[in-house]
Amino acid sequence: MREVVLSLAALAGLGSAGFVGYQELSRSFVVNLKDPHPIEGAVSVEAPIPHSATQSLFDVVVAPASRDEPSLWTEAGMLETDGFTSVVLSLHGQFRGNPSGTGAVGLVLIPEEENVLRALGEGEVHLALDAVAERVPDGRLYFSGSRAGLAIGFPRYRVFLFNTTDRSAAVNIFAYLTH
Repeated sequence: MREVVLSLAALAGLGSAGFVGYQELSRSFVVNLKDPHPIEGAVSVEAPIPHSATQSLFDVVVAPASRDEPSLWTEAGMLETDGFTSVVLSLHGQFRGNPSGTGAVGLVLIPEEENVLRALGEGEVHLALDAVAERVPDGRLYFSGSRAGLAIGFPRYRVFLFNTTDRSAAVNIFAYLTH
């Protein structure tokens, strides 16, 4: 009788602890391979491996140029992306004077590859990553825009800017790179 009371008490305790039902046992096999990747010598990590990095370019003056006229784009510099898999591109800036109409300021990354740059020199844009900041319609001088989750396919990109308004703009570029 004492055993039945203890068993019922144990079941009541399990029920109050949130145990409901049962789980069936399944059969598993573990295979240990003999030295699949032998390591010789000392192994050490000197510092934590960074998961991300930020690269910035500040106060790049961008003259008016259409998205369709790459020969008139402003070249802003280089973006080193080797070892990273994705990028968030952001741009922020200020127009130098109030534009008379609508327009946008855009950022275009072109791979630092000979054939791609040759095509760009002939007016064709290939394998580009981009972000665009649409002009605020109420006449404000400041603008910003970003584009997240762009897959990186090359170790280095040239950074170009275009500006479809009738006023030049000072632009700040931010690239957040991750693995």
